[in-house]
Amino acid sequence: MMWCIDIAYLVSGHVVAPSVVTQPSNTTKNETDVAEFSCIFADTKPTPHKVSWLFTNNSGHMMTLQEEMRKVGTRESEVKISSVKRADAGAYRCVIENEFAIIYSQPGYLIVPYCDGLVTQQVECALGRTF
Repeated sequence: MMWCIDIAYLVSGHVVAPSVVTQPSNTTKNETDVAEFSCIFADTKPTPHKVSWLFTNNSGHMMTLQEEMRKVGTRESEVKISSVKRADAGAYRCVIENEFAIIYSQPGYLIVPYCDGLVTQQVECALGRTF
């Protein structure tokens, strides 16, 4: 059955791989803030059948984000971190799939500034400077 659908798209000349129209943006958030990333993808035929998000932390470990963190609409996908932690810092990218291709967005980076325990640096951090 899927083979017939693929042939129909090939014959009609409307085969289009998914594409990202608006990439996730970089953002800086403090711990406990809310962070959101979104990506908007083109209306293609065939329509994307799967949209997911990948997270790569600052140590280079990559993982797929949990479903409860993601929201997928007709042409847009969002990920929301309700209380940012230092471990959330890293790269976020959406992955869009249809029958013909898998497309990865450019990464949007979450930067989470923090200070260590030195008193002089705590004063600097209170003034909004990070190290």
